[in-house]
Amino acid sequence: MKVIYTSDIHARDRHLFSLISTAEQKGVDGIIIGGDIVPHHLPEARRVGIVRAQAMYLREVFLPVIQDFQKNNNIPVYFDLANDDFICNRKILEDSQNEKFKLIHMEKQKLTDDVDIIGYMNVPPTPFQRKDWEKPDSVEFSYAKGKLVFLKGYTTVNGEVEEIVIDLMSSDNIENDLGKLSDRIEKPFIFVSHSPPYDTPLDILYNGLPAGSLSVRKFIEKWSEKGLLIASLHGHIHESPKRSGSIYTQIGNALCINPGQNDRAYAPLRHVIFEILKGETTPFIRIIEAPET
Repeated sequence: MKVIYTSDIHARDRHLFSLISTAEQKGVDGIIIGGDIVPHHLPEARRVGIVRAQAMYLREVFLPVIQDFQKNNNIPVYFDLANDDFICNRKILEDSQNEKFKLIHMEKQKLTDDVDIIGYMNVPPTPFQRKDWEKPDSVEFSYAKGKLVFLKGYTTVNGEVEEIVIDLMSSDNIENDLGKLSDRIEKPFIFVSHSPPYDTPLDILYNGLPAGSLSVRKFIEKWSEKGLLIASLHGHIHESPKRSGSIYTQIGNALCINPGQNDRAYAPLRHVIFEILKGETTPFIRIIEAPET
């Protein structure tokens, strides 16, 4: 199976169309999007508000583009929202799911007969005000030290914009969520986590500090050691490949990838194309195409 992976296509609206065009040109068998699918700037936001503008984009642009693509290609698309997307609009996507169009946050989906895909889109606290997809990393390690964060912001989890303050001592954290996902693992899988693992080449900010999730890193270490995690796919920190000089890192036997994204005007979509191959003991991936750092 040949798969194209990207994340943070919100960086530029045309990234969505570039993704579809590349998938068609390269003859892939599947598409994975690792979160943050709505563009930063929506022309309707001033008139109707940003939450409704995102809903309009999903209904009028994202879904029609994906559905038209699938009519002609019958290729599965695995994806979910992330920290720049409003969670109240997720129902629009939930209602459109079918056998070839799957949301992945806190879900296990079949990728091939031998490999599952498991997704997790929450991230540790950020310096941004949208808090729908933010949770403490764990009780002991709330977020990367030295990193600027805002705990006060707003959420749309109940369908309306409401103020919220993240409780760093809450048991509703990333570590506990990943524990729930662990209970569902039965065979080799690819892990799609919007947050990259902490203190790796995949989570480096412009200032040189790591901003990823320690719980995500521990999850990768655990399941790589067990021989069931074959790769992890990430995003969130757009600049990390440029800052660290790499889109890859190896954690145990798992290849971990963050292609990054370039926010400059007219910058091309950054993506990775890989194959899932059968090994002697467990499946593995082979990179076919990847961006330069």
